[in-house]
Amino acid sequence: MAPPRRPCPPPALMDDVVGEILLRVPPEEPAHLVRASLVCKPWLRRLSDPAFLRRYREFHRTPPLLGFLHNLLDEDEDDSVTVGLVPTTAASPLSPPALGCTSSWALDCRHGRVLIHTLEPVGGLVVWDPITGDQKQVPLPEDPHAYCTGAVLCAVAGCDHLACCGGPFLVVFVGSEDDGEDRTWASVYSSETGVWSASANLGIDSYVEMRPSNLTRDALYFILELGKSILKFDLGEQTLSVINPPQVYEQRNIVMTSEDGELGFAGMKGKNLQLWSWEDGDADIAGWMLRRVIELDGLIPIRNESVLPDVIGFVEGTHTIFISTDAGVFTLNLKSRKVKKVGEEGSYVAVLPYTSFYAPGCH
Repeated sequence: MAPPRRPCPPPALMDDVVGEILLRVPPEEPAHLVRASLVCKPWLRRLSDPAFLRRYREFHRTPPLLGFLHNLLDEDEDDSVTVGLVPTTAASPLSPPALGCTSSWALDCRHGRVLIHTLEPVGGLVVWDPITGDQKQVPLPEDPHAYCTGAVLCAVAGCDHLACCGGPFLVVFVGSEDDGEDRTWASVYSSETGVWSASANLGIDSYVEMRPSNLTRDALYFILELGKSILKFDLGEQTLSVINPPQVYEQRNIVMTSEDGELGFAGMKGKNLQLWSWEDGDADIAGWMLRRVIELDGLIPIRNESVLPDVIGFVEGTHTIFISTDAGVFTLNLKSRKVKKVGEEGSYVAVLPYTSFYAPGCH
């Protein structure tokens, strides 16, 4: 009797097939790529290869949400403020910044960078890469201000912003005076020249809030004085102007990008999320249009019915916003209406979403 045949080992996957499989690993959870890199050395080499990573980013296009930042007030430490970082993935590559100061405020987050205003002991600006830990010191502009905010963005013309961290950047700093001048100004810093531009000035009696900006097309938008107005900074012309919001909300509101890529606005009225978009056209038809109303009752958890939800953030380049309730912080996809809890209950004036591609050995 012939001995039984041993089973043949499965054929090795062709290198091209492995590449196609790894290319389709979802980027939303870095743990998937980490586990794949541990399978064998060839897979690790593949996942660390710059050409593969470039193709991976181009295939998925939209950088995933890895976490969000917010500012924490410590009432026990003379009301000092520190930057809090909340990962939204299991295998997060993010860690809180080591700024070497006792008080700081996160102003903005975009294109893989975070703009932080250090307050104590010395005031200044820091552009920080949360994945590499790299920090660039930026001096404050000389114009006086009592209120301020800012924005950070990639300075490379034509960049697709899929992997622009580490390159040149711009910082836009906006200040409002409080000495009877009723002046708000903006200045632009270039990491390539190391200098601030001459300030653009606007005479208005509203102050700018320390909340993150929104980048829509070639302009940055900031919230003024409890949402009473919107400040527009044209990046090309470097001019300031004011836009009235569709309405003034008692609950928090945000400037965002609408689904058609134009300027958008979101506000809470009770438990209803109202989504507006700006329509350009003739003088008779230009203005705000109410596009959608989403009832959050039954969609997002709320423990105490008397505590109303707030809209506190928007992920640029996506259809995702952040909602805060007494049950925690949630993301809401405006297209699919998918809800995900990403943070615990707390006092959130605003959040700064951090999005970036991450793979083992790529940073």
